[in-house]
Amino acid sequence: MATSPISYPKTGLLLLFLLSSSTMLATIFYPYDKAIVIHLNQQRNYFWDTIFLNITNSAGVIAYGTVIVLLLSSFFIRQRKVKTEFYTLALAGIFSGLMVLTVKFAIKRIRPFHLFSAIHSLGPGGGWSYPSGHTSDAFFLATILWLLYPSRRLLVSLAYSWASLVGISRIYLGVHYLSDVLAAIAISSACSLAAFVLIQWVTKRKSPAAL
Repeated sequence: MATSPISYPKTGLLLLFLLSSSTMLATIFYPYDKAIVIHLNQQRNYFWDTIFLNITNSAGVIAYGTVIVLLLSSFFIRQRKVKTEFYTLALAGIFSGLMVLTVKFAIKRIRPFHLFSAIHSLGPGGGWSYPSGHTSDAFFLATILWLLYPSRRLLVSLAYSWASLVGISRIYLGVHYLSDVLAAIAISSACSLAAFVLIQWVTKRKSPAAL
């Protein structure tokens, strides 16, 4: 099992900062939150519409497709490491999905394109707005990849670049505020970290044969 490449206190502070920034944008600085999504959405053209629609649609496919690939690998590759990686990734996805749904139904924030006629919705966006589900899918995967494979810098860089583009695409498409995206990053990353720590703890307590 990979050792954590991070400082837990510093990471916790970073995630708290992101969540606090999201809360501030959604409340005190809401006019800026609104202005950002309206401005970015109004920059649309056919080329970027196509690019960002594909990026936004890739979030769930890549995130949960990776879970399925690791699940299948765990059946064919009889290695404790592969099974542990699958457990970590799957648990992170479950934690993130449940937490995002809980917050969505607790906050019940209306999506920007429902409120402002200046926004033209270009992509998938049903249900409540806060936090962004697509962004959380992308960032829980990117964070888990960082935690599991800290030495694979190219993989981690690509994962975070893709996840960031997913977040941007949600704003560009008019279905989320920047605050929704920041909250999703904080929540999904925290869930991935919790899953990683929990699986580490379990594997240390159990014998190798148990997995």
